[in-house]
Amino acid sequence: MSTHPPKQESEIDSLMSFAHGVACLLKLFCLPFFSHAVLLDEYLYWSACITQAQEPNPLSSRDGRRLKPVPKQWKLTAPALTRKLLETMQKLHSMQVGLLLTAWGSSKQPDKASLALMRGFAYIQAGRHEQALKDARVVLAYGPKGSGQQGICGWPWAHSLHSAALEGLQDNVAAALAMQTAHELDPVCTDHEENLERLMRRIPLAVAGVLEVEGSLGLQHWLAEEEERKKPEFLKQRPKYYYYYEWMKQRIHATHPVLPEPVVDKLLTMPANDLDLILQHKEGTAWKVDELMGVLEQGGPALLQGYSVQGLSWEQVKKLKGPNLVGLGMGPGPAPGEGLLEHGLDRHEQLKLQAPKQGLLEGSAPKLHPRMDLPACIVDTADDSGDEQDDLDALIY
Repeated sequence: MSTHPPKQESEIDSLMSFAHGVACLLKLFCLPFFSHAVLLDEYLYWSACITQAQEPNPLSSRDGRRLKPVPKQWKLTAPALTRKLLETMQKLHSMQVGLLLTAWGSSKQPDKASLALMRGFAYIQAGRHEQALKDARVVLAYGPKGSGQQGICGWPWAHSLHSAALEGLQDNVAAALAMQTAHELDPVCTDHEENLERLMRRIPLAVAGVLEVEGSLGLQHWLAEEEERKKPEFLKQRPKYYYYYEWMKQRIHATHPVLPEPVVDKLLTMPANDLDLILQHKEGTAWKVDELMGVLEQGGPALLQGYSVQGLSWEQVKKLKGPNLVGLGMGPGPAPGEGLLEHGLDRHEQLKLQAPKQGLLEGSAPKLHPRMDLPACIVDTADDSGDEQDDLDALIY
């Protein structure tokens, strides 16, 4: 006699699915007085599913089979979980029936988001808001996404759970934002509207005004801007070279405080070394400003935007730093070597004149410490001073 257990089990599952779906439809639409009858006790079913889903995974004891296990300090016992699920279903009966219909119509068992949603509401009833917040985040991540909602979860009750958990943790602003999202997804739900009105009275007036006028997206942007504004300067998001441009603008406005914005922007496009050299001298800054103002007055911002601005010429730099310039140097003063060259003398003669000032001739060289013992070869060499002119020529060339 041949038997087919897999086929029989599949037939039993199909019959249970059909019976449970009919029972849920009767409870929801036809026979409200069956809500407390023992036809198929939904809260026992949810309790069994959640208990099984949070059992340790054989491959990873830290993870559950379908839900992450609850930490020991927050975990409810199986009887307590069943009681809290019953309290939840008395308030959210239609919601859980919809979840069951969806689950038994597709995979014949609730998915991860549905299990996390029911467990989260049970822990809300128990006052374990930390665990409820974790479950709410799981629902928001794994729940179906709403159309036109920029990728957020399309279940209003998921945002309601998120709001309740945040409110229990005394984060009223975030709770009001989550409840506003739930209200936008389901405007006809009176529960969401009442909870939102209660939270609006608990948050600051400025936040409540933004939420009332601009909705959830407007409040999200406002909160992000406020968070960025309160950060210390080194943590703020700044564009590339932000501090360099701000520093250069301050230096430009120090000499020309009322320059048009296109002229300032054009000056900032110059190479850093050229712009720094110009800003060291008021006269050099005035030259470039006059040049760019002429272009702006002649052709407007469009011509100025395509204009190629050049740095100072060598003759202009010599006018700023002196006619005998031999190098740009650092800072606004004369460059190193300014005044070194004198007219009528070549470089060789000039270096000879400057040598005594720099301690290169005899008598100006640094003396050794009297106690320093030198080798004989060095002492002999030091005694034979040689020709001073040869030493000077060797130094020059």
